[in-house]
Amino acid sequence: MSLVESVAKFAVDFPLAIATEMVVYPMSGLEAALHRHVTIGFAFLGES
Repeated sequence: MSLVESVAKFAVDFPLAIATEMVVYPMSGLEAALHRHVTIGFAFLGES
């Protein structure tokens, strides 16, 4: 995958992942501030 494709994928997928966390986590009883969601998102990104 080229650098441009990687950056484009990140630009779309990362905000989508954060938005998904912000919807799903409260349904599970987990409340977190935006910076926590972003931190969790980066942790999953590094893990993948």
